[in-house]
Amino acid sequence: MSLTYFGSVENGSLKIRNRNSLILDLKSLEGKDVEIKISRKKKTRSLNQNSYYWGCVIPIVKQGLIDNGFDRSIINSTSVVHEFLKSMFCPKVEVVNEETGEILTLPPTTTNVSTVQMMEYFADIQQWASEKLQLIIPNPGEEMMMSFD
Repeated sequence: MSLTYFGSVENGSLKIRNRNSLILDLKSLEGKDVEIKISRKKKTRSLNQNSYYWGCVIPIVKQGLIDNGFDRSIINSTSVVHEFLKSMFCPKVEVVNEETGEILTLPPTTTNVSTVQMMEYFADIQQWASEKLQLIIPNPGEEMMMSFD
């Protein structure tokens, strides 16, 4: 089991957010050895990245798939395209039961990735779309001319 809590260091003291939940989790570990890791919190994907992904990347890939002959009735959902891209470019998440050694493999997610990891995800999609769908997905902030023939 792995638990994550967030806080800050003020005057050499650790201030935990959601302290009551931490206390309950600590009680559930009574009598067990634990490992404590402290690291600087990484910045997760930004709202701008999220907007770029859902407002630019997903629609362009969706249209590219349709233009390349994939069934519009299935591909027309943005959530289907999102799930497809995650399955292609995000690693599955493995969770280990430390008591039994059992491993659960969870579906890939973009929810908790860092801003850097999200940019790598975009780059992977851009390269794939260029090679497989002959599409250009602009970088965030780039303008693109579209023609509607």
